This record gives sequence, C-alpha cells and structure tokens, in this order.
Amino acid sequence: MPRGLRVLVAALVVGALGLAACGESPFGGESEERSMAAPAMAMAPEGPAAMVVQESDRMSRETATAMGMAAERAVIRVADTSAAPAAPAAAKVQVESESQESIVQAAATERRVIRDATIGIVVGDIAEAVRRLQALVDGIPGAFVASADVRDDDPRSISTVTLRAPVERFDEVRGLVREQGSEVVFEDVGGRDVTAEFTDLEARLRTAEATERQLLDILATAQTVSDTLEVQRELLEVRSRIEVLQGQLNLLANQTDLATITVRLHPAPDLRIERLSPEGYVMHGSAEMPITIANHGTVDLRDVVVRDQLAPGMVFEWASSPGVYEAASHSVVWEIDRVGANTSQDVWSRVRLEGDGSPMRVTATITASGVVREPDEDRAEATLPFFVDLSVFKEGEASVPVGQDVSYYINFHNRGNGDAREVRLTERLPEGMTFVRAEGGGRYDEGTRTVVWEFPRMAPDSGQGVFYEARVERSEGRFETETTIVSADEDRADVDNRVVTFLTALPEDVAGRDVFGPGTTARGAVGLLLDVLRFLANAAIVVVIVAGPFAVVGVLVWRGVRAIKKRRTRSEA
Repeated sequence: MPRGLRVLVAALVVGALGLAACGESPFGGESEERSMAAPAMAMAPEGPAAMVVQESDRMSRETATAMGMAAERAVIRVADTSAAPAAPAAAKVQVESESQESIVQAAATERRVIRDATIGIVVGDIAEAVRRLQALVDGIPGAFVASADVRDDDPRSISTVTLRAPVERFDEVRGLVREQGSEVVFEDVGGRDVTAEFTDLEARLRTAEATERQLLDILATAQTVSDTLEVQRELLEVRSRIEVLQGQLNLLANQTDLATITVRLHPAPDLRIERLSPEGYVMHGSAEMPITIANHGTVDLRDVVVRDQLAPGMVFEWASSPGVYEAASHSVVWEIDRVGANTSQDVWSRVRLEGDGSPMRVTATITASGVVREPDEDRAEATLPFFVDLSVFKEGEASVPVGQDVSYYINFHNRGNGDAREVRLTERLPEGMTFVRAEGGGRYDEGTRTVVWEFPRMAPDSGQGVFYEARVERSEGRFETETTIVSADEDRADVDNRVVTFLTALPEDVAGRDVFGPGTTARGAVGLLLDVLRFLANAAIVVVIVAGPFAVVGVLVWRGVRAIKKRRTRSEA
C-alpha cells in the first residue's frame, strides 16, 4: 500500500477512536462500533498519555507514522476478523476518568529548579579542610562528596571539592561550608527553572511508552512474518527513544533533587617582605632603603601595613607614597589597601646617616587583615655596617747634601664609609736628621724624635695632606724615615697604614758642577757618564732620522748616474 494511503488510513483510525470515545460510531451502526472497539482499544494510547499528546501536540512525526502503519494493519485485520469482542462500556468510563486525573496531576506539577553554588574559602590546612567537609556531608542524610581535586600544600594551588546535598537543605549546607574557612573569598549562587523541560520530557516519555504498548498489542495479533518483522523494528526504535528520554528525565530529576555546591579551597597566602642593604652609603650621606612585599597566594590581601623601624642614627628625609613618618616610633609606615594575588610591589624611604660609627639596623614588618602562612617571613632586617680604611703616601727627595734641608709631603686618606676618630699621623726621624718645621698642625717630640699630627675626626671617603722639613746633619749613607697613621677605630685593612722611605746623605754639595773632576764622588761620575751616553744616543738617533733619508737619496742618484754612463759607453762601441 502506498505511504500516503497508509497515513490517511491512520488518520481515519485516530478519528474513529475519538468518535468512539464520545459514544458515536463512524460507520453509522452499533455493531460496527462494537466490532471496532477491540482494535481501537488495542491501538489507542492510554487516556492520560493521549490527552497530553492532544493538548501539547509534541508527538514526533516518526511516531505518528509508525502508529499510522500499525493502525492500518489493524484495520485490515479487523475487517477480516469478526470474532473480536466488543469493549465494555465500563472501560470507556475508566479511560475518561484516568484522563481527567492526569490533567489535574499535570496542572499541579511542582516546580523543578536546579540549584548550584560556588564558594571560595581560605583555609590554613588543605587536608584538614577536606576532612571537615567530608564530616559535614556525613551528618546530612542524602548528602555526599561527588568529587575532590586536592592539590599539594602550595599557596599558589587551589583545591576543589564538589558536594551534593538534598535541595531542601541547600541553604543550610552553604552556611556550614562558609564556616569552614577563615575568610570567604567569593560566593556565586545560581538557580535554573527546568519545570517546563521536565514536564515535556515526562509527556514525551508517556507518549513513547503508550506507543510501545500499542505496538506490542499489534505484534500479538500480527498474522504474517513481514508484519511481525516490521512491528518489531518499530518497537526497537520506540524502546531506544524511551531509554534516551528516561535517561534525560533521570538526570534532570537528579539535578533538581540534589543541589550542587562547589567548594574552592584557597590556601592561606604566603605574605613575604624582603629588603637589601643600600649600596655605596657613607656616614653623613643619604641612603635609600628599598623594601619589596610579595603576595605568594591565590587570593588578594587587604589592609596591608608595612612598618620600617629606623635605627637611632637615621634621619628621615622622604618616603614613597603612601608612606608617612611617625616621629613617636621613629618609623616609616605604609598602609596599602590591597595587594593582589601572586603580585609584588616595592616601597622605599630615604634617610640621612648620622650615627656614631656603630652598625645601624633597620627592621621592617608586614601585617594583613587575613590569615597568612609562615609569619616568620613577615619580618625583614638589614644591618648597615661602617668601617674605617686609612692609608698614607709620602713624597720627597731621595738624596741631599749634608747640611741642607729635605722636604717631605705626606698624603693620607680615609677610604671607608665611616668616620675615623682620633686620627694620629707620626713621622719618625732618624739620628743625624734635625726637625726644621711642619705645616698642617704638626708638632715635634724631641723625646721620641717624631713629628705628630692629630685630627679629631676624618670624614669617610676624604683625604688630606701635610708637609714638613728636616736638615741632614752628617753623612752616614742612607737615612730611613717611617710614617704611620692610626685612629681610635679599627682599620679594615691596615696594610697601607705605614710607609718607609730612604734618604742618601751626600758628603758635600756637588750642585752646579758641570765638569767631572777627581773630587767628584763616584755617584756623580756615574751620573756624568750616563749623561754622556744619553747625548751620544740622542745624536745617533738624530743622524739616523735626519741624515738617513739624504744618504738613501744620494746612493740612488749615484747608481742612476753610473747606469747612464754604462749605456752611453755601449752605444759608442
């Protein structure tokens, strides 16, 4: 039979069933009504399902086609079989009663809402927090831990625990979860009304189940193998559709019956403070004191307070915003509203160093309104040591005739970053030399044969110079003079605090002599000889540099003239 004709027959059958339910016969007679009653009851869906389908018109086209094909075969078989019993009138009344009851139940369907929430809390111990959440759901009937992703105890990792609880205790469980943390970072509560979707799935499921029952009744009355196979194929499709719908309905029922609460466990952030000693600082100079604060965590820290306790010898000059100086506590304070998760920032102050040379210690501390990890790292200290490094250097003549004065220039420095206090510079004169005079505040001590300079303080990274004269009284070869410098402070490197020089005393004054004579000393003779050698060497250099090119040119000219003469001689021959 063509497909169009089968659809038409199915439509006629459905119409006949509707008239039969109203007590009218589509064929105009009571016997025909009774003859059609049994097949109509066999193929018509249950009262509630049929009414839902008529009201919502959600039956798929494939299901309608299958019903039409099955109904077509049923009508043909009814036409050939007259022994089918008629349905009693009581069955018709029962169907109508069930239909009315189904409509009332569908109208009174309760609201179906999917409830879920995501809560982030800060905990001190991840493992302990997971145990408390497990104990929480164990105390609520029907609640359980659906999943858990627990990370290592790392401040940069977030652990996640998913809880399922009866929807009527949703708000209660949320409140209990919030109490498990020291701080609630965030909370997101959601709800989705799926009443219409749930009702639709129920209606489609009842329709599919009614279709399955009809096909089973048709299968029981099938008389040919082809009809049986075709009905079985339709049954498989309907059964597959029923299972899919039932699965969707079960999932939706599970989501609406049990609320989902996702708990994100944030470890307490690791708040750290670090600082380094300034470089190139000196006493009586300015120095910057940098501080780095870092939030090694997954949550922001609020109301952060940084306090830098200055040493007594530090004089406050300036601080980066929003730092302020507290004179009462002699400290610099920064109040920061928020330090973001896994971020760092720098603050600094500038001070002038005016101490007594003792090391200066500064202590910075940091606090926040929330719970932090490892409080020991919320404190950072820096010590600024000061040192003295004196050095001395002397310049003077290497030889002088007996009876003349010799002059020495002494330079000394403090290359440290601290003051050198009570600096004492001494110059020891040997026997045979007599002190003449000194500049720069020097005084001569005849008992110790020393020239002494004293300075109350020598600033860091500074230098001075002094001068003195002494007379050579007799000729004794070489005189040794010693210069030393010391202070009341320990010198970091005292290897350059002492210098020794040597002076050769000449037996007579040979200054101004230009001619070497027998009375000249050996040293003078050697000097004169060296002067002669230097003159000869300079002369040779001049000859080579000046006369050399002329000699080369002369040689070249001479050779050219000879070559020309030889050519003329050959040509004449």
